[in-house]
Amino acid sequence: MRKIAIVGSRKMSSYGKEVINKLKVTDFEVVTIGTRGCNTEIAKFANKVFSGENFEKLNEEIAKYADMLVIIEGGKNSGTILLAEKFVEKNKEVWVVPGRIFDEGSYVANFLIKNGANILVDVEDLTA
Repeated sequence: MRKIAIVGSRKMSSYGKEVINKLKVTDFEVVTIGTRGCNTEIAKFANKVFSGENFEKLNEEIAKYADMLVIIEGGKNSGTILLAEKFVEKNKEVWVVPGRIFDEGSYVANFLIKNGANILVDVEDLTA
């Protein structure tokens, strides 16, 4: 079974929560990071939750463990972009949920789309 890391902002928006609650990923082992916000919501259905204080090491562990990454949302200074970099370094897929251009929590996703990340429009996109 493929492993998918799903992460998002610590400042979860109502849009982020709606996306997470509609995200039905049954063909994957779901992993996330044990922090607040989006990740707390994702942890409710995740098979594995990584936690720790050293985010650089944590990002490396997740990028090594999971086959692909899905980013729900993240602001301009979000650590999710650092995790995305780790996946790119390992030639692994990065998927992002697009957001409205003026929403703070959409910055990382839209930035990554601009730079070549896959756009998640439907969960079925992940299995295509």
